[in-house]
Order: sequence, then C-alpha cells, then structure tokens
Amino acid sequence: MEKVIIIGNGVAGATAAEVIRKKNKDISISVYSDEPYPFYSRIKLPHFLGDEIKQENTYIYNTDWYKEKRIELYSGTKIKKIEPDKKSIVTERDEKVSYDKLLLATGSTNFIPPIKGREKNGFFTLRTIGDVLSIKEYSLNNKKAVLIGGGLLGLEAARGLRVRGLDVTVVEFFPRLLPRQLDEKGAKVLQRLIEKMGINIVLNAQSDEVLGEDKVAGLKLKDGRNVDCNLIIISAGITPRIEIAKEAGISVNKGIIVNERFETNVKGIYAAGDCAEFQGRIYGLWTASTEQGTVAGNNIAGVDTVYSGTTPSTTLKIVGIDLTSIGVVNPPSPTSPLEGEGKGEGYRELIREDGSDDIYKKLVIKDGKIVGAILLGDTKDVRAVGKLIKNNVDVSKHEDKLVDSKFDLKLIT
Repeated sequence: MEKVIIIGNGVAGATAAEVIRKKNKDISISVYSDEPYPFYSRIKLPHFLGDEIKQENTYIYNTDWYKEKRIELYSGTKIKKIEPDKKSIVTERDEKVSYDKLLLATGSTNFIPPIKGREKNGFFTLRTIGDVLSIKEYSLNNKKAVLIGGGLLGLEAARGLRVRGLDVTVVEFFPRLLPRQLDEKGAKVLQRLIEKMGINIVLNAQSDEVLGEDKVAGLKLKDGRNVDCNLIIISAGITPRIEIAKEAGISVNKGIIVNERFETNVKGIYAAGDCAEFQGRIYGLWTASTEQGTVAGNNIAGVDTVYSGTTPSTTLKIVGIDLTSIGVVNPPSPTSPLEGEGKGEGYRELIREDGSDDIYKKLVIKDGKIVGAILLGDTKDVRAVGKLIKNNVDVSKHEDKLVDSKFDLKLIT
C-alpha cells in the first residue's frame, strides 16, 4: 500500500489530504501537525478573539472527520527532520516513519520586525488558536491595545478587541490601509468606516521600541511619537516555514521552490501553501493555499494537474463593513512594470462613490476585460465580478454601465 505523509494541517495540508482520499480509497494518509487541534480556520480567529464564536466553531474538520476519511492525524507532533535518501521523517520523539510520497504544508509564522523590547510580556503574534487564548487571558487586565499592521487580519483583530471592550489603535507602516488591496480613495473610505467604530488609525508609522520594564507600557514610533498601550499584537506579514526543507537539501529561496505540479527538486516530495514558492511568488492567501493543496493532492494521487497561479482575492468582514478586492487594483504605471499608482498603458478605471461615502466601487479594465475590482460597502456584485475576471469575459459593450448600481452584472457573465 502506498504511503503518503503530510507535514502540516492547515488549509493546504488538509485540502490535499481530502483530495488524495477522494481520488484513492486505499492509499495510506498520515497528517502531522505541531498544533494540538484539528484543521481550523485562521480567518475565524478574530471572531474567536472577540468572543463571537467558541473555539470549536473555528474547526473546519473535527477529529471524527479524519476517522471517517481514514486519515491518521498526529496532533501536537513536531517533525525534527526529513531524510529524503531513506524516504523517512523523524519526529521530535525520535520516531522514524517511512513514506512513498511526502507533502510539505508547513505554512508560515508571523513576521516580527526587529522592534526593541518585543520580548516583553504583553507582546503577541496572532496566528494560532494558542495565540488567541493567550491574548484573551492577558486582555482581562490590560485594556489598551495596539495592532501593529493594518492588513486584513490586523483590522479584523482590532475589531475583535474592540468588541471585547478594549481601547484599540492600529499602527500602519504605509500611508494608507491595505495598500495591496485598495487604492488611495478606497482606503480613505475604509479608514472612515473603521474610525466610526472607535478604532484609532495611525498611518506612516514605523514601530521602534516597546516601552516598559518587563511588560508592555507603550509603543515608541521612529518619528518620536508614543502610543499609550499595555498590550501589543503584531500582524505585519508572514515568514514561510522552510527550515526543515532546507536542512534536507530541498531547494528553497524565500519559500520551498516548486513547479506547476508542486513537486520540489527531490523526487516524491511536494510542497504547497504558505511555505511554497511558485514562479518566484509566495501567495500567503487562503484561496491560493486551497487551490495549491488541490493541485498537489491530485498529483500525489496520480492525477496529472497543473497550476497556473491564483488571482488574488481577499475579503474583509467587519460588522457594517464588507470589502472584496480582486486582481489588479493598482495598475502598473507606464514607467514601471510593477503595480503602483497611475493608470498605466491600456488600463481604464471605472469608479462609483455614493453620496454617503460608505460605498466605493472600482473596476479596472484592460483590453475590454475586467482585470481587477474593489467592492467596498456593496458586495452584491462580488460573484459576478469574480466570474467575469476568471472567465476573461469581454465587457467592452457594457463599459458605460458596469459601475451603475442599477445594472445587473449577471446579465453578461
């Protein structure tokens, strides 16, 4: 019987396990995770932080699911090393386990900039259920919080803390919120809506030092300003977990280098999700990890499948605020091949703002096709826009009506 081992039980690993089992009823599948929980949604962690849901409500597959699918789950089991020449892994308890095929779905950790004093009590990352449990306990007696990083998870965590009754400030390095997902106008609309909730936003702010003796008593910024707080959560990007692969002689760059079938340079070893680097890119998105886990799972099960990339699509769900950002929202400028401000050659931007300043809609058109969209405060067109982008539909005949609130985009999907 062929034996598959998956290291990592996040979205890429769990998706791959499910796909392999669907394609092959007999193959042996073992999943190793250093966390003591079944597969859960990181997207739901801010809601668990805000006590809106219970811990078990973050679980996507409970332990019974693994039993039903005949997938062996080894929770709370760290893998110490991989031995590709022996086709085996070694656990932290020095148990050797052999495999025929191996999938590395080791994910990522929070990137922590070199901020002085980050070792003090009250300084947290937000990546796991364990992190949330620690933050909750600490916040019982510490009610002034700073979120370093105004990304999607950071903003949702800020709202979760606000729901818990904390005084919350978001400190963002860039001059606007969500610079990858929003343009300047959209970011201003979002900032207004978030500030209405009583969350403070500080932009253009680089964190320098955590104040206090042995525990957090404030945050000093590089420009000399101090932000009063006794609890800090950092959400400033990710660092792929590649150490175990690197030590085993598997090719790495920023991530574990894979081809379009998610094979590494070592035969029989695959990688997918936040730890994988495809064509020089690490996506760090739930949707991308799902697609990558599916493709890797298919190939491991013997069903030849190739990956051509994922269109970036992100959703922010804060009470009263719905935001979806898809594809190219800041088109390349004519002078730079990189995405940036400016319309660039061949791009057209269609924008709708409503009088209440609570809605912002933008479609980016190139060669008669939608290549990007921002839908803020009005998400009725999310599915239709996503379909138009995915299917590369020519919308040139309807361009003058595309952002009209009365026009039904489903008519052209």
